[in-house]
Amino acid sequence: MTPRTFLAATSLAALLTLPRAAVAGDTPQVSPPPALTGPQVGTAAPAFDVETIEGKHVTLDSFKGKTLVINAWGTWCPPCREETPDLIASATKLMKSGVEFLGVDSTEAAPVVRAFAVAKGVPYPLAIDGDKSFAKAYDIQEFPTTFVIDPQGIVRARYIDVLAPKQLFELVDAAQHGRDATLESPLQSKIDATLAAVPHDFGSDAAAAEAAAKKADAAIDDAEKLLDDSDSASGNSTDFLRTRAEEAAVRDAAIAALVNFGTAVDDKSLLPRLNGDAARDRENWNEALAAYTAALAIDPKNEDALSGTAQAAARLEKYDVAADADAKLAALEPKDSSDLVELARAQAKAANKDAAGATFARAIALANQNLEADPTNASSLRALAYAQLYAGRFEADSSSPDRARTDFAAALTTAERLPESNPRHDMYVEESQEAMVALSLGAARAEPSVSLVPWTGPGLPGSIPNTIKYRLVVAGTPGHNIALAATDVPSHWVASFCSDRVCAPFRVSILIPESGVKVVEFQLVPPAGKVPAPKVRVTGSDGPQRFSATT
Repeated sequence: MTPRTFLAATSLAALLTLPRAAVAGDTPQVSPPPALTGPQVGTAAPAFDVETIEGKHVTLDSFKGKTLVINAWGTWCPPCREETPDLIASATKLMKSGVEFLGVDSTEAAPVVRAFAVAKGVPYPLAIDGDKSFAKAYDIQEFPTTFVIDPQGIVRARYIDVLAPKQLFELVDAAQHGRDATLESPLQSKIDATLAAVPHDFGSDAAAAEAAAKKADAAIDDAEKLLDDSDSASGNSTDFLRTRAEEAAVRDAAIAALVNFGTAVDDKSLLPRLNGDAARDRENWNEALAAYTAALAIDPKNEDALSGTAQAAARLEKYDVAADADAKLAALEPKDSSDLVELARAQAKAANKDAAGATFARAIALANQNLEADPTNASSLRALAYAQLYAGRFEADSSSPDRARTDFAAALTTAERLPESNPRHDMYVEESQEAMVALSLGAARAEPSVSLVPWTGPGLPGSIPNTIKYRLVVAGTPGHNIALAATDVPSHWVASFCSDRVCAPFRVSILIPESGVKVVEFQLVPPAGKVPAPKVRVTGSDGPQRFSATT
């Protein structure tokens, strides 16, 4: 594949105002796309004030005179977790040359983020956007979103999706030289061509306009599917924001054509639904909800309008309306447990906890039922782990830590059944453990705890290769020494605790850092060859308090 390249001389905003022929070659011109919402590349970055998980306030001025990379993310977000190792490696290199990094989580509490940060060894500050002021100022709609701000406080890059290291270095280089950065890639060119191919002539009668509008709508769907193929690691990235603006131009032309013919078109729900999509992309949520409502009055089972209603209503905090739309979507696809999960989440936001709990139970039951038909089916395993994780989060938010812990433990068991090659194996294993650690950190009377899961990711320095490895996470009071010991270890086996570049056999004492969390690589070394892992217990003690976990 042809490597993607950044165009440092032209800002994204300027590119989007060019006639279509200037972007995609000799193709018919259409109306220029509208301006994007949120901070524009080439303009001053909005001010912000957020608190890190260590309790320190940081503002935009805190980074004055420095190139700043801001990553908006969440531990629940698969692409965010996917890019974390590369982001950590890139930050470690770039921070040596004076580049600053800041992670901002607008959706989770500090204990969850702290558990993740310690487990992954994130070297830069992570902040909690508790009042959503950062998310509003920076128009965070998708995760992950990365901004690169130059030393003068100008936004030089705004990118939605996973960032490859080479890509991030090029964005930073452009910012350091005071240039805006945009991208080109083979896949983005294909998206441009797909949307540029929509005829700009929508006909002179209602039938022709309707047919052309449906072609435009289909082209937008095709562009959305191509966005899903984006792969920064292979150099085939896509520009999400540019694509959204190009889609808006095509949609606006279709809407204008349909308006000219009023109700003469056959599909009466098409125009209001397109109006809903247009308002949604401009974040005009009241207009979007009204348009989707009009579309549903004509076609009550229109899935696009139902999905749009759920999204717009949630943004307007009309959670009862969102829950009703999700319920209707779930009724259309009764075999899909993920629809029930979305319904349960909407019911929880609508403060209907009894209904949410019942719907989560239905989602888990349906996922289990689908799994029984094929116990090794990876998709069914993923669906079950997903339902269990969100059920646990609901119970944690509902102040039911024991129920939450049960759900997280079930999710961990399900995740461990996934093949290690499955992209959700590591994520769901880690999320389940992090969630249980967060329960301990967030408790009113935090008590020490220890948890064990199969090791994920690269081994720690000093670890022994070709052994059976576990991620051992200890939560406790900062400054306390925790004594750990391995028991029930079979004869001739060695149990090893590896931490801070040192490995100790069978027992070790560790100091709990300020974060309240310590990650240890626990290894079981067999006497010879490859043999099944035995059941071993790790016990911990902090004074009179005792706790344990089993492999």
